Amino acid sequence: THFYVSLNMVTYLLLFSCMPETLYLFEIVIHLLLYSLLITTTYPLGMVLLEKKYLEKFTILFRNYNISNNKQSASNFTSWSIANNAMEFKNDKISEHRTLYKNLNDDESLGYYLAGLIEGDGHIGLRNITIAINYKDIKNAYYLKKLIGYGKVIKYSHSDNAVRLIFGKKEARKRVFELINGKLLGPYKHKQLVEQKYDIEFNMPIKPIADFNLWDNPWLTGFSDADGSFGIDISKSMTHKIGFNIKITFRIKQKSDYLLKYVEKALGGHIYMFNKNTNIKIYQYSSTNFKNAYNVIKYFSKFPPLHNSKYTHFLKWYKVYLIIQNKYHLTQEGLDKIKSIKRNFRD
Repeated sequence: THFYVSLNMVTYLLLFSCMPETLYLFEIVIHLLLYSLLITTTYPLGMVLLEKKYLEKFTILFRNYNISNNKQSASNFTSWSIANNAMEFKNDKISEHRTLYKNLNDDESLGYYLAGLIEGDGHIGLRNITIAINYKDIKNAYYLKKLIGYGKVIKYSHSDNAVRLIFGKKEARKRVFELINGKLLGPYKHKQLVEQKYDIEFNMPIKPIADFNLWDNPWLTGFSDADGSFGIDISKSMTHKIGFNIKITFRIKQKSDYLLKYVEKALGGHIYMFNKNTNIKIYQYSSTNFKNAYNVIKYFSKFPPLHNSKYTHFLKWYKVYLIIQNKYHLTQEGLDKIKSIKRNFRD
């Protein structure tokens, strides 16, 4: 469900519903007012070309408010859009009004997200359930630990770039098992549950491999947080008036194409195989055109990335989409804007 409200209404709602945290929200309100001023005083693209600090600081600020105060709404992934005259997906166009982040707030949503995260970069062992997380997203590792109620975060001894979120105690593994049971799409992590006899240890039947529509829950958000990436490609072109071709892509790499086929079915795009002549095959899903990008934005506007790095990348990627949607990339100013975004786009 998407709710659209005016700027003034958001301000009143924030102050009315979030007491006694009003002092913290003053900063949000100030950014809302600055945000409105910029929209009304800049040229037609308005939101597309707002200064970076007001676009991203505002969304992250609101997100951090939700995390720190553990606010719960009717649905974790209810998306709010702020605009004076809001419209979304009209004439197959994506709204220029960004969604505000909402947090996981129920075991059902948390379970789907966690299942996707584990199927992307996790391992279910006899004594431990382990999830690898990039060090720059360590805050999310602690956030998940808090939501689940168990776990510990440990650095890898051989790398400074990643940490492990480990569930070693019996009650911790039981909690994770309860959350993901019946929500695993692929056979590999499901097989690990069977081999480690989690059903016997916890006196709980292991549910069959799931088969659900990715649009219905945040499984893909977890899977993407583990192995997905948003890309901006700029290449020289003799056929484009401005001399460059712009492509925005969403990619996921895996050692098997099993789960990638679900992503392809949901979003469109294609699956490619690398290292065809070696024993180690790598498969990559990639969105391939503007229609696929439209689907990517629709999904992640409904179920935004939880990892801060992925969330920030999504916002920048979204910004480039809007520039292209409005044909502004065909101008030198628009091209320069995209190049500037790409320069600050780091994996």
